[in-house]
Amino acid sequence: MLNKTSGVDPKLIKKAYAKAEKIKKQKVSAGGEKHLVYKKTNKIGKGEPGDIMVNHPTKDKGKWDTINLTKIAKVKTVKQGVAATKKWHKENPYPKKD
Repeated sequence: MLNKTSGVDPKLIKKAYAKAEKIKKQKVSAGGEKHLVYKKTNKIGKGEPGDIMVNHPTKDKGKWDTINLTKIAKVKTVKQGVAATKKWHKENPYPKKD
């Protein structure tokens, strides 16, 4: 059965949202650096299970830093975390070396 307003089957929309919720980890390139956005599943380290976290390299390029996007950017899904990471790097670009 099709939805009269959009012409799309509501079951397909529901299935697409369910699939988006299942994404637990995604690699992103933002600000010229690689980032890993993921949904935390255990109690070890920063954050609580269910929080959206991002790992990214620090300024010295040798260590990685973990940021809790659920607390800082109020994101609820990995997809929103990816968007928040890209937005932050767009607004705060790394200084270019001469």
